[in-house]
Amino acid sequence: MKLFRSASAALLLGMQVFACVAACGQLKSFAKTRTEVFTDRFKLLNKGDQFFLSFHSPKGVQRILIRKEWLAPPAKVAEEEGDVVSSFVYSEHVTSFPIGNGELALKFSSYDIQPEGSMQAAAGRDVFLIFNPANHSLRPGLVDLGITKQRHRKEGCFFAVINHFLVADVNDDGLKDIGVVTEEIRCPDEGARLTGQFYVQHFPRWYLFSLDGWKRELGDSSWTDDYVELPLVGISTSPVDFVGLILWHSYDPTKWTTPPLFIPSYRKELMVTENPKSRSHFSGSSEGNGKSRWPPTKNPPAQPNR
Repeated sequence: MKLFRSASAALLLGMQVFACVAACGQLKSFAKTRTEVFTDRFKLLNKGDQFFLSFHSPKGVQRILIRKEWLAPPAKVAEEEGDVVSSFVYSEHVTSFPIGNGELALKFSSYDIQPEGSMQAAAGRDVFLIFNPANHSLRPGLVDLGITKQRHRKEGCFFAVINHFLVADVNDDGLKDIGVVTEEIRCPDEGARLTGQFYVQHFPRWYLFSLDGWKRELGDSSWTDDYVELPLVGISTSPVDFVGLILWHSYDPTKWTTPPLFIPSYRKELMVTENPKSRSHFSGSSEGNGKSRWPPTKNPPAQPNR
């Protein structure tokens, strides 16, 4: 009888331990995936050729200077002189999320659209800075991504690119890393076997957080299930959505050329709400301003074989 009770107690204890392990694992997974992202905690101010970060604190509204070379390096600005658009037209909205060490990641986004003309160019950047709430200091986090979103048309060929940003702790060190998923629409290179425009989505590349900001993890292009997407800022659709709608008449990338592994949340909403019958054959997406449109082409580029 005592043996039976001992065995029963051991079995009950084992079940409790198993339940605790399972529950703790779920809580750990939940805690790991729950990254809060905000777009209303900070604001970017542009006064002449200077940038300022504005935010609320117990002492009231604070404003601190942002070093110009982080957002608009003079050498890069000079390279764009004479271009029809500037990739340094920043939105006042700043995306923020906690890194996990008491500091905050701030993402600044820019985008400029050519108001008219057959080239219909557009370009923008994304820059990450690190903010310390304790002393209100800023330091560079990931400032060398270059142009991260762009579109133009040249000699009848469309080109578009967008970089989507993900946040996850991919190396399990308790600190948030940044993933970048790049999408492109372009014409094949000269001599390539493909004909016509094509779409491609690249595997994510990860930048791991360190004392010096986020650094590229070479050789790793893996997916993780616990990522959080960072929203588009200043635009409602990307340059790739804009061109994809024109070429393939849908926001659904599975109807483009090569189906992607990742579909951003905003695009899923566009796919649900799109109504081809209410759209003229070659009307483009607005990217948020409702004015820019690609000029129609007489012969739409053919899709490559799937």
